[in-house]
Amino acid sequence: MPRVARIVVPGVPHHVTQRGNNQQDIFFVDGDRLAYLELLGAQARRFGLWVEGYCLMTNHIHVVGVPMREDSLAKTMGRTHFLYTHYVNQLHNRSGHLWQNRFYSCAMDDAHALNALYYVELNPVRAGIVRNAWDYTWSSARAHCGKTEDIGLIDLSAWRERTQGMDWEAALRVAAEDKAAQDAVRRSTHTGRPLGTDSCLSKVEHLLGRRVLPLRIGRQKGWRKKKQPSASDQK
Repeated sequence: MPRVARIVVPGVPHHVTQRGNNQQDIFFVDGDRLAYLELLGAQARRFGLWVEGYCLMTNHIHVVGVPMREDSLAKTMGRTHFLYTHYVNQLHNRSGHLWQNRFYSCAMDDAHALNALYYVELNPVRAGIVRNAWDYTWSSARAHCGKTEDIGLIDLSAWRERTQGMDWEAALRVAAEDKAAQDAVRRSTHTGRPLGTDSCLSKVEHLLGRRVLPLRIGRQKGWRKKKQPSASDQK
């Protein structure tokens, strides 16, 4: 499916992902990952992005957050990745582009935001790095499962309100088997189309004044034209 112009809806959750240029590594040592999280936290506070979840893989990142303004997402991610590129190039004596063209993102309703958090935190499990999501050091799963203190990046109060006291470890185990939900998050993020119920997406269309629901595939109702009279009919 083609990628649409970026859609950002202030006040609702968004999933963001971006890979290294040509799928190259973006993190080389653990200090790089810590530096990235510190930069992300600083820019998120500066530009108004409430981060609810994240995962840092070797060659890409995932973030789930709520932008307070229409430009919060672009400014937070853009500035973070600009500063991080400068940091990495200096530290590791490299040059050139670190990130692919631009980040992928999609807005979503609250129900799908949970699926996005599962999808993000299960990334190391799908990659075969760890057996359990909360065993991976560089994601929000450990803090969400109470295995460690958050470094001050994620908005735990918003996350607790969203999850309503659910057992997060159990939820991650169940979500790991829901391939359809994971595919839906991946597909919407790469096309840029918001993820939610039709009624929710209709509200987004009204708010933004632009179409976000995909056009239906196939012939529309009333496509058949009236039968033209044949030569014999006209005799």
